[in-house]
Amino acid sequence: MSKVSRFIAVALIATGLCSVAAAQGFDNRRLFFGGGLGLNSVSGADDATGYQLFGGYNFPDLAPKFSIDAEAGYMDTGNFKATVGGVSVESKAKGIWGAGVARYMATPNVELLGRVGYDFGDDDGLLFGIGAGYIVNKNLKLRLEFVEREDVSSIQFNVVFYPW
Repeated sequence: MSKVSRFIAVALIATGLCSVAAAQGFDNRRLFFGGGLGLNSVSGADDATGYQLFGGYNFPDLAPKFSIDAEAGYMDTGNFKATVGGVSVESKAKGIWGAGVARYMATPNVELLGRVGYDFGDDDGLLFGIGAGYIVNKNLKLRLEFVEREDVSSIQFNVVFYPW
């Protein structure tokens, strides 16, 4: 996918999400931001530690205990090291992504997560994830997720902050 195609895809997704948010009565108190560390792996290379930064919007509950979020962010896997033909080689994947996240409240402080989206960066393609979150208070959540991309698998620990 070319850079122009990626830009157009991101613009269309952002426009669609903004339209949905506007139709539901956009509320800036539903905006959130987060980031964290990821242990990333690819076939044939040593694991790498990277990071991700993201923002999102939490839509009103679809059903009791069930919510949907829209998220967009940036991911950097860190450097993967491999030996190819006796030569040490380093590589990394980075780029922007967008995803829909379904959340189910299992208990008052624990939520189960499922994620489906698209990575527009070096590892472009579909991404899927599952995980759980712990709600510390109304402004802070901790998440542990497994995210599978086209080539990169990640175990991620993220902190999510609701500023309002």
